[in-house]
Amino acid sequence: MFRTVLLQLLVAAVLLRDAAGKKDMAAYCGGETARIITPNWCLSVAPPAAACKAVVDELQYSIKSEDPTKTLQTGSFRVDSHGRQTGVRSKRYAGSETHLTELLEKVCELMSNYGVTTDPSTGEKGYMRINSRAGETITISNVNFSSDGARELSNACSYFISEYEDDIIDVLQDQAEGAERELCYDITGYCRSSSERTEL
Repeated sequence: MFRTVLLQLLVAAVLLRDAAGKKDMAAYCGGETARIITPNWCLSVAPPAAACKAVVDELQYSIKSEDPTKTLQTGSFRVDSHGRQTGVRSKRYAGSETHLTELLEKVCELMSNYGVTTDPSTGEKGYMRINSRAGETITISNVNFSSDGARELSNACSYFISEYEDDIIDVLQDQAEGAERELCYDITGYCRSSSERTEL
């Protein structure tokens, strides 16, 4: 009897948590879905979708920018009776779990590099990178430089990382291509393809 009541309470708590999570995402998204408006670092109107795409882009850029010769020592550091360390292996640092964990601690600060933009043909609001990286050329048009947009994106970034940190690390460790699709569409459901939006 006691186990049945305890199990029912546990199930109710999980259902309430899931419902609260969905309600929070609706507030974040405002009922909008994501799409890239232009190829020029311009991201969707929905802050969670834009944050997801921005985080993936920033992490991939940081991984590619890292020194490819930098390595980590992993394994057992025990010394055998002959004074040798046989369990130590070298592993590439760029894109490793250690590297990604370090990057995730700071990536939301980079959301201050984005501004709110409006698509002139549709009037749709989005986010655009307004500060170029080394060697990159960007074209800025129809951008609002207020701190509100960057703060909104930063908050969505923090939420995304707190909910999906393990998934982010797993996906980016395993693959370079298709990470945005897997994280922002398949795992989180923040973004939907145009065909899925039409069906709604």
